[in-house]
Amino acid sequence: MKRTIDQLLDIVYRYYPRGIEGPDPHKFWQDDPHREQTEENARLVAARIQASKDERWHAMRRRISERFPDVLLMNRSLHLPAGGCDACYSFTLSPPDAPDSRTLWFHVSFLAPYYVAYSYRTFDVAKKPDGFVVPYGINFSFSRAALGPGLVLNPDDERLNSATVRRHEIVFNLAPDEQFYATWIANEIESTFGCAPMPPEIGTTLVPDVVVGMRGATLYDCLFTIDHQWVDPSPPEGPAVATLDTSSLTDRFVAVLTVLRALYHIGMVLDLPRMIQEIPEPYRQSYGVYWSASTDGFLHKDKMQKELARMRPHDESPKTLRAMAAKRELEALVAAWDGEGEPPAAMVAWASSFVTSWPLESDAEASS
Repeated sequence: MKRTIDQLLDIVYRYYPRGIEGPDPHKFWQDDPHREQTEENARLVAARIQASKDERWHAMRRRISERFPDVLLMNRSLHLPAGGCDACYSFTLSPPDAPDSRTLWFHVSFLAPYYVAYSYRTFDVAKKPDGFVVPYGINFSFSRAALGPGLVLNPDDERLNSATVRRHEIVFNLAPDEQFYATWIANEIESTFGCAPMPPEIGTTLVPDVVVGMRGATLYDCLFTIDHQWVDPSPPEGPAVATLDTSSLTDRFVAVLTVLRALYHIGMVLDLPRMIQEIPEPYRQSYGVYWSASTDGFLHKDKMQKELARMRPHDESPKTLRAMAAKRELEALVAAWDGEGEPPAAMVAWASSFVTSWPLESDAEASS
């Protein structure tokens, strides 16, 4: 039995609380007690656990495996018995000998009488770069607008004009080889659960006042899964970024990056203890350290002084004391510089010696 949009929204509001904002994106480990303690969330957890016990789901998967014995069928709902994630049964299969990276996804909602089938495709697209990144202890990025003869040695370098963007696309209009599997499986789903396919124009409807993850919710999110960025027909491409190494940069630009690398290393050492303390104990043993910074290719005396002035130690370890000594040395070099042109040789020599004697990677490995 099909439902109207209003009826579907009524179903959603039974399982998802309204008016609760998403978690802080900078604190991914943060619990969400306001959401978890609601009656709506308790209903959703109970529905997941109950759904995991439905023998129809297990029997249907067995029939699909028997019908297509040469295709790997992946059960994506192993988490349901614990009451976590999703409002649907999920499974995938990959057509053999597909010309590109494709996976067929099937979701069967246990909150509403609907299912969805689509092809999740991954492919690379060549584009003109929007920006560039230079791995140099820290991943330094700069925009195409900053690109100039003062930054790169060879303006005709092909890497400046081409970048590869990995694109992920959800396709509801399946190819013939995909349809071969999907038609039979759709009949199985419909006969087993008495449900109908939910079209994208329904599924991508926004649900007022409900947030999932860190975005506004759609019916697809609430009745199936938030694992994908549900849009029709596909998510937008991210920026195209080309990677350059220091051998393709001018000496002046490498000198700038060397000083910035030393600056950010000092700041990282001083700030890392505070960051670690903010992470709950269970996550401290497995977190990763990833440092990046943007630049326009030049040093700015006023910005460096502000950055150095705000740096404060958060403990009194030998590593922190060493970082504070380095901070004072760099502050003196910056103060003596007139702020014009490229960084002075003395500053670059000091920064080069610093990053050589104290590689950033050692701190990341020791702290992770």
